[in-house]
Amino acid sequence: MWNSISRKLTLLTVLASATAVVCASVAFFAFDFSIAKRDMLQRLNVQAAIVGSNCVTPLVFNDPKAAESTLAALQAAPHIQFAGVYTPSGKFFAGYWRNQSLNKRPPPLIFPSQIRNRWLLDSPFEAVHDIVFEHKTVGTIYIQFDTQELTARFASYLVILALMLVASLIAALIVSRMSRRVISEPIVRLAETARLVSRDRNYAVRAEPSPNSDEISILVESFNAMLSEIQKRDTALQEREEQFRTLANSVPQLAWMADADGGTLWYNERWYDYTGTTPEDVLGWGWQSVHDPKVLPEVQARWRASIDTGKRFEMVFPIRGREGTYREFLTISVPVRDHLGNVVRWFGTNTDITEQRRAQEALRKSEKLAATGRLAASIAHEINNPLEALANLLYLAKKKPSEGEKYLSVAEQELDRIAEITRHTLGFYRDAAAPVKVNIAELASGVLALYDRKLQFKQVHVQKIFSEATEVSGYPGEIRQILANLVTNAIDALGPRGRLGLKVTRALEWGGSRRQGVRVIIADSGSGITREQMRNIFEPFYTTKKDVGIGLGLWLTQNLVQKHHGTIRVRSTVDSGRSGTAFAIFFPREIAQEAQRAENSQGRTEGRPSVTKPS
Repeated sequence: MWNSISRKLTLLTVLASATAVVCASVAFFAFDFSIAKRDMLQRLNVQAAIVGSNCVTPLVFNDPKAAESTLAALQAAPHIQFAGVYTPSGKFFAGYWRNQSLNKRPPPLIFPSQIRNRWLLDSPFEAVHDIVFEHKTVGTIYIQFDTQELTARFASYLVILALMLVASLIAALIVSRMSRRVISEPIVRLAETARLVSRDRNYAVRAEPSPNSDEISILVESFNAMLSEIQKRDTALQEREEQFRTLANSVPQLAWMADADGGTLWYNERWYDYTGTTPEDVLGWGWQSVHDPKVLPEVQARWRASIDTGKRFEMVFPIRGREGTYREFLTISVPVRDHLGNVVRWFGTNTDITEQRRAQEALRKSEKLAATGRLAASIAHEINNPLEALANLLYLAKKKPSEGEKYLSVAEQELDRIAEITRHTLGFYRDAAAPVKVNIAELASGVLALYDRKLQFKQVHVQKIFSEATEVSGYPGEIRQILANLVTNAIDALGPRGRLGLKVTRALEWGGSRRQGVRVIIADSGSGITREQMRNIFEPFYTTKKDVGIGLGLWLTQNLVQKHHGTIRVRSTVDSGRSGTAFAIFFPREIAQEAQRAENSQGRTEGRPSVTKPS
């Protein structure tokens, strides 16, 4: 009933007025009543003194009848119920009773100190006064006075109070109704406007301004200004949301958002176009329906790990299209945090890398073919020399049969050299299907042997430092190709009488992981790599050799190192007098363990090549 602010204001006004009237009336009546009581007691004492003076003669002459006649004059005082004269010893002498039908037993005389401090309805009031004649007490008069006068006065006060209260309530209601237009109605209109805004989300409505220049007017103006600001922000937010949706629907990736618990809230149109699903199918955790069941448990585990830790999610997995075929997607999801650092949602994209992987595989094959051609040319050059020597030795053996055994022995050495070159060459292409134990030092020696003639032709000084126990788990042919790519690049960069260093040692990985493995360092004193070139040396089709190669050697090297979950670093300088380049590769001891670690880790860059700028 009293939910309306106008009713509440009316009630408060009435209560305040009634409270003020009651408090003022009670205070006034209490003061007036105390004055009336005091006056009544004073009159009673005066009457007692007058009656006592008139009773002096009857007391002196011991005439009770005369005293009774004197007391009978009290009939003119309607509220005196009893009056008695007592001797100095306290013996009853004469009395007066208004009600003659009562038993005329006189009450015992009381002393003035025994008179109680009576209040309103205590009956009767009492007065005791000594009768003095010639400075000697000759008796005492005792009067009892009823409270009807005060009771009647109190009743009249109550009637007056009730009339004043009713009048004040009526006046308060009238004043409240008059002030309603000024106070409550603007607030009610403001509340109605707020209700409309909250219900309809329509920030264009405004509260009606108040005609008065008071706090309510300021409140209404501030509320309207707030609505204007909210309307601006809401319009801007809608525009940004529309821009975001347009952008999200125009990007080639499948885009989506998820809440802090991992349930998806939104997908862009490309997701629905590719998967052929509806929002009812995939919102929440429904996205699992378009994943390969074989890969789904791993996706779930890694996604939940990212949710628990708040770390970036990155993984490649297949997603089924509307035709029922799966394509490979690189999925990346990053957390969006509030000002306290708590994850409030996730934003993710799925990028189709199926064609990219096919292209990369084609590039790898192309580079392998190119490497095969370069290697074939090197092998042909390496084999041609011993073949020419072998032909000359056989000719000499025929011409000089007496020295034939010596020539045949040298020819046999040349044949062994041809067989060694052939064995190392076949190692490049007879690779294992699974990781096997590989001795890095032996592979490095074989690679140097393949390019021995080229090194001798340039008169390159080779320094080898090979440690023992340099075995790792890996693919021998791919490790040979890594070493061959880097050695051939070093030879191409060297001029006559240059220096080439090859160091193979057991070592711990750089950085915080401190994995055990083998480190290979290939350093040359060539022309070096500039800072600008250093930024792109691992990009496909980028080459620093103008007319030689297709720019896939280092890109393939990086991929092969990454396949072995290793790291590659490079330092180079072009400063005159100390130019050169050094590649350092780290191979972990067990590739299987590192592969498992990479699958379980989130947001790590382990296994990716890192480039150190030239000093």
